[in-house]
Amino acid sequence: MAISSEAARRPRESLIGMTLDTRGGSYIFTKVLYRRPDRYVVKAQRTDASERANAPPLVIKLSPPSTARTIEEKLVNKARVVAIDAGGDSHWVLQHLPRILHSEDLPIIPGSTQAHVAEILHTASCNTCEEDCDENRTLRIVIMEELLPIGTLRNASEFAQVFFDVLNCHKWLYDNPRILHRDISMSNIMYRRGDDGAVYGVLNDMDLSSFVADLEATSFMRTGTPPFMAVDLLRSHNSETVHLYRHDLESLFYVMLILSTRHQLSCNGLPQNILVQRVSPSFSDWFSSSLTWQQLGIAKDCFIKTAFRETMSVDNLFPPDSSFVGFRNWIIRLKFVMSLGFNGLENYYDAIVMARVLGDTEGRKTPFDEKTLGGKIQYSTFFDVMKSFAGKELRAPPVNLGTVSVDYLYGM
Repeated sequence: MAISSEAARRPRESLIGMTLDTRGGSYIFTKVLYRRPDRYVVKAQRTDASERANAPPLVIKLSPPSTARTIEEKLVNKARVVAIDAGGDSHWVLQHLPRILHSEDLPIIPGSTQAHVAEILHTASCNTCEEDCDENRTLRIVIMEELLPIGTLRNASEFAQVFFDVLNCHKWLYDNPRILHRDISMSNIMYRRGDDGAVYGVLNDMDLSSFVADLEATSFMRTGTPPFMAVDLLRSHNSETVHLYRHDLESLFYVMLILSTRHQLSCNGLPQNILVQRVSPSFSDWFSSSLTWQQLGIAKDCFIKTAFRETMSVDNLFPPDSSFVGFRNWIIRLKFVMSLGFNGLENYYDAIVMARVLGDTEGRKTPFDEKTLGGKIQYSTFFDVMKSFAGKELRAPPVNLGTVSVDYLYGM
């Protein structure tokens, strides 16, 4: 079915009420929960009333990936199997992984619902990403348990716990099933609430994730959500820059920075109706469509490398009476160690150039760990900073994931 210009301009409304037939059953779209150029997430329900009565709240993710990309269900199921097989030491991570009920690649049949959706998504993604739009594509649907967006959390402490959970889940995924997420952003961090009322952060949306072995063996297009992407990936002149573990940690830092400096919690007079509202223009240029990835990378690089005293007061970075002022300590400490890493890498390259100019072959052999930027950007650094919030210890995994004291990083 061809898409009219009017439907293309209003794709959100054009999906509501559509029915999608899959091998897992028939579903009707009831609400668009989330939209970005390369995917839709819609709330859906079974068309059969008897099946609908017993079904949990469901969402369907629709995207037009290359047929060569690893299927998200394969990654998530691999992680869940590894966690279950490992026994009690890894069962904790199941609370922090999504639950996929069904996944399927649908053929693009002219005139069908999938043809309608695929054309919208394919056109939009070709206009906004680096992937080769001549690749063979499909409409991939993922039916999964509905998770809660972080914008519905009740207080700053719950946000802190969710971010800490995601840090630990991300490390477990990297070390065990050997999966790297590659797209940590505000919308990909979600949560579920347990029967005891506690929140459990979930690292969602693995459709851009990869097995580490595949990353090491193959060139991948740069992926991610630009305002949250790592500097190296934004400034890369080609697609062969390897996506490293530390790049995801850098993305997590940007999520926490953007949330705590640009937003405020508002209850609208009703404590049960807490909403996250944007109240500050801080870092608005990072979201500007007029910036190229290169320009955005330069802006982020300058922010990380520059000391607070040379740019702005730390207190001015947070809105007055900020709901998220408790993140001040995290942001200051993480920005500081990241600046040491960024500046250390720059100094390392300068030393190589100087040694070459002076003919000093020994000087060029000075080691520097680029994968962790001299040990500054790694899991243990973030764990040490994030393990407590506002003076209280956060819930941590029952097993040691490789934490070490990093007090030396701060000269303490």
